[in-house]
Amino acid sequence: MSERERKTKTKWKYGPLRLAMPWIAIVVGIVLGIRGLIEHLATGNPLFIAVGFGLTALGVIMFFIYRWMAKRGL
Repeated sequence: MSERERKTKTKWKYGPLRLAMPWIAIVVGIVLGIRGLIEHLATGNPLFIAVGFGLTALGVIMFFIYRWMAKRGL
């Protein structure tokens, strides 16, 4: 077996985005939520509050789904 074949056999079954995406969604959601709170005080528009905390909730759900998938080898 050549060196190249060994490297391809030890690769992940899924990309690194599967590991990073929930954390990115959580961080971006928190930032948007804080921005939304500040903007809501200034203009009264609650859009970024809903989007930010919704994205945070989606990130938490993705985290648990991806852990469940990793346990089953999916």
